[in-house]
This record gives sequence, C-alpha cells and structure tokens, in this order.
Amino acid sequence: MDIPSTHVFETLTEKGVIQLHHANSVATACQFIRSRSLMSRGTVERLDVAQTSQSSDDVDRRYSVWFDVFLDSVDIHRRARRANVYGPVLFVFDINIINKNSTGRIWVTKINPTKWAGRPDHSRWFQDRDDLAENFVLGRFDQMIVLRHSGGSLPFGRHLKKIIFDDPHCLTEDDVDFYSMGVGALRHAMQDGGIDVPIERRKCSDRCSCETYWDSDYERLLKMYDPKIR
Repeated sequence: MDIPSTHVFETLTEKGVIQLHHANSVATACQFIRSRSLMSRGTVERLDVAQTSQSSDDVDRRYSVWFDVFLDSVDIHRRARRANVYGPVLFVFDINIINKNSTGRIWVTKINPTKWAGRPDHSRWFQDRDDLAENFVLGRFDQMIVLRHSGGSLPFGRHLKKIIFDDPHCLTEDDVDFYSMGVGALRHAMQDGGIDVPIERRKCSDRCSCETYWDSDYERLLKMYDPKIR
C-alpha cells in the first residue's frame, strides 16, 4: 500500500496535479504556521498543543491514521462550491513538497477513512504505482495523499505558496469581523514562525454555498474562525 514518493510525484504530475492542499481551522492553522509544518492530529495531541476538534477524530484513531498527515489534490471548496468542513484556512503547496522533502514512501486513499467500515485494505488504499496510474482521478475528494511513518509532520520548507482564507461575511457577537480577526491571527503566527506568504481572500463563484453554511451555525463559525481553541 505504501508507494515510493518519487512514483507518487510522477504519477500525480502526469495526472495534472500541480498543487497540494490542506484545510483547517484558524486556531489549528496558527499552530502549524508557528511550527513551520503540517502536523498530524496525534502529533499535536502528543505535543500537548491545542487544536480544534474534528468530526473524523474518532475514525482516525480507530483506523490508526491519527499520526498521519493528509493532503488533497484539489481545492475542495472551489471545486464543490461549498465550504470545506475541515476549516476555512487552506494551505496551498507546490507538489514538489512530496518529491523534495524526504517524505519516503506515501500512501494514497481510495476512499475517505470515514467510509472504511467493512472494507478490505485494497479498497481503502491504492496498492502500487500501476493501481495509482490507472485509477487515480484528479479532483476525486476521497483520494487523499497520506504521509505515514514520517514522524507525524511535514515541514513547509519553501513549498508553501500561499494561504487562501474564506470570508464568511459575518460578525461576532461583539461586532468583530471574523475574516479580519482570522487574518490578524494568521499574520501574528507568521511573525512567530518567521514565515511570509500571501494570505488570499477567497473569491467564490455565484453558486457557492459557503456563506450560507457559515451563517447557519454560529457555534461552528466560532469554532473554525476564533483563534482560541473551542
């Protein structure tokens, strides 16, 4: 199930993948920025650093992917025209992060771990380079690039190109703009981590439902945008 990173890089490049993505909350994203790396859920927990809870946490523990780092081949928000449930902060990396970063061997899911119940390993994971070349589809959300046995972290290096941040067009109960609050927290974290990359306000299509998603649940909005862990 594990495939050499050079093979994954070559196959994904042939499929048209030029960037990799990771979405998360403002609070957890700030932890990543200060650490200058993406970190697995288990790694953050082990370091006793706060992070925003996710609905998939129990599944990740059950299937032993709690210490793995996940990346998407596409910007799910843009492609699906809806908010990414994992959070409004999107890290955008060039694909060389898996070719030049000593990532070793990589696993690629065929379906999201939340759908793994009762399925054998060959239905959960791509088995080899040939399987990946034949069946990987750019933009299929269930097919995720997973770093296992990498110490639970993926250093940014020079591969973090920008951060795309969703504007929910909502205010806190104290009339503070959520977007401005989040940008301020991200920039402060960049100062702490010595990182300088653009923060790009997301431009949605007319048919995107993200604003409705955020406006419909204030507690969810607060959880994902507040720099303090909730």
